[in-house]
Amino acid sequence: MLALIVDDEPLARRGVVLRLRKFKDVEIAGQCGDGVTAVEKILDLSPDLVFLDVQMPGMDGFEVLRAVPREKLPNVIFLTAYEQHALRAFEVHALDYLLKPVDDERFAAAIGRARKLADASLKTKMAERVLQMLDQTQEKFISRFTVQTGPRIQIVQADDVEWIGAAGDYAELHAHGRAYLLRETMASLEQRLNPSNFLRIHRSRIVQAGNIVELRSIENREFIVRLSDGSEHRSSRTHANRLERWLSSGGQ
Repeated sequence: MLALIVDDEPLARRGVVLRLRKFKDVEIAGQCGDGVTAVEKILDLSPDLVFLDVQMPGMDGFEVLRAVPREKLPNVIFLTAYEQHALRAFEVHALDYLLKPVDDERFAAAIGRARKLADASLKTKMAERVLQMLDQTQEKFISRFTVQTGPRIQIVQADDVEWIGAAGDYAELHAHGRAYLLRETMASLEQRLNPSNFLRIHRSRIVQAGNIVELRSIENREFIVRLSDGSEHRSSRTHANRLERWLSSGGQ
């Protein structure tokens, strides 16, 4: 069984390593201390099991799993310092967690359960449980995107996105003069973006409202929308109501 250890605390990682040495059928594939590297290693190494710290700065454990394609989701043992009442999400979905400081007996029991989940069909069921929990713990509106560029995973803050365009089966995020491809539909993105900050002005365009510097009326409730980055985008009648409500509210 191939295991990956993810925790931003070196001592915590060392503690997992020392405990794993007692289990001859577990091979440590690697360890890392941040979420972005964790996503890269999961995609590259395809570990059977990941010890995953929930509370990490920058990109937490839940965000790591959201960034991994469904078919690549490994079995997970969550490492957490959550208070007892906050562990309900793991328990409801029958997901394994180790409360810090880690207890040796509970650690051994978690490894035993992980062995039983090595079967492909059981691993798929566990992945479904993870996804269900992530759906329930997800923020109401997305605050950052994880995008893959070659072998690397990059974090793009939602507040930095100037506009989003449809690109076939992908959406193209534009931020700071760069474009990032994201495998998600415009309709899905519209639901996940804060409507106070983003406006859908066309079936193929979403813009950051705070970046709008000029509107030029064309005809039939259509506009050319110019943003602070100099780009121009045509709005459509289909989405005119949303844009007009934004205008009437003074851009709020």
